[in-house]
Amino acid sequence: MLSYIVPAVTASEATSYLSAAGITGWPVATDDQEAAIMRGQRALAALYNGRWLTKWENSDAPDAVKFAIAEAALVEAKTPGTLSAVDPGKVLTTAGKLSWTITKATANTVTGKLPDVIGGLLADLVAPRGANVPLVRF
Repeated sequence: MLSYIVPAVTASEATSYLSAAGITGWPVATDDQEAAIMRGQRALAALYNGRWLTKWENSDAPDAVKFAIAEAALVEAKTPGTLSAVDPGKVLTTAGKLSWTITKATANTVTGKLPDVIGGLLADLVAPRGANVPLVRF
């Protein structure tokens, strides 16, 4: 399963993957890369952690998962918050000049914003939404 606080891919690994593909828009600063990686990984963890077909530790994530994290991180690097599960159009409460937007994440909130390449990378690693698939440990 993917951790929500410990990255499964390093900034160097993400940079190598994205550079090999000739992808532009990846930040130069390591701090910015690491922040984007965690935002991307958290989005993938929220979406897929209950659906992995095999069990693995965060530190042993399959290459396809690492590549998907890099792709999600690129989305987050270009436009921070893009993969957030919060709908910015709904304000739950306000207090003076402050307002909070809190909504329940839905199935389409994140997946509708993920690039197709992420779904392709993870297609053989996750069960369809709502499927009751036994977990196989390798």
